[in-house]
Amino acid sequence: MIKILAVVLIGSCCIHSGNAQQFDQLTRPVATLSDSSQIHTMLEALLIPAIGHIRQADVVDVTANGFGPNDLIILYPSMETYEIGEDVPKIVKEAMKTWEIEADYRLDATRQEGERIVSDAYLSQDARAALTADVLGVVSHYYEGEDMDLRMSQDSEGVRLEIWNYDPDALRYHSPVQATLRDTLWQTFQFAGPAVLLSFKDVSDCIETYAHNGQVFTRPCP
Repeated sequence: MIKILAVVLIGSCCIHSGNAQQFDQLTRPVATLSDSSQIHTMLEALLIPAIGHIRQADVVDVTANGFGPNDLIILYPSMETYEIGEDVPKIVKEAMKTWEIEADYRLDATRQEGERIVSDAYLSQDARAALTADVLGVVSHYYEGEDMDLRMSQDSEGVRLEIWNYDPDALRYHSPVQATLRDTLWQTFQFAGPAVLLSFKDVSDCIETYAHNGQVFTRPCP
């Protein structure tokens, strides 16, 4: 069995003023092997000595360019760590090509391109893109700076959120972002006097108003 996850590596670099240290985090894919035959086949091909019982082997994509040379293997429960050399046997190389994070979603875009993801997500009905758009919108609502790293995870036990590499002075508290009811297609209003047909854009869609039987309706632009 192979399970692909992302791991956070914590590194540090010393700052020469006093004894302070600056820490940063890097997210890297990890392939977890729990099948004993797969583990021993990989270790034997890479000429890594397998001493004692090995219940799990983690392969960390340290280089962030796909599993292969210069990445690390961590054995459990001994916690022995080995570096993968430049000469990777074909049987291991072919197996590594199949290691991918399932249902992974990633956005690499300019700030201007990121602003369009709200409308793109609505048109495509893509939940992952919509979630990304909401996160970007909330960040820009409360943060006026440029750089920021954010990591969130949740499971049955709870949630964890980390924010680093940001300017605390650029954080501003505002009233929460109001949700947009994009699924409401029709609204009616009573009116007196002649009606005017108008089209305008709200935060995400083009809306058209029109009169019918003494009432004013709104609808998405055709």
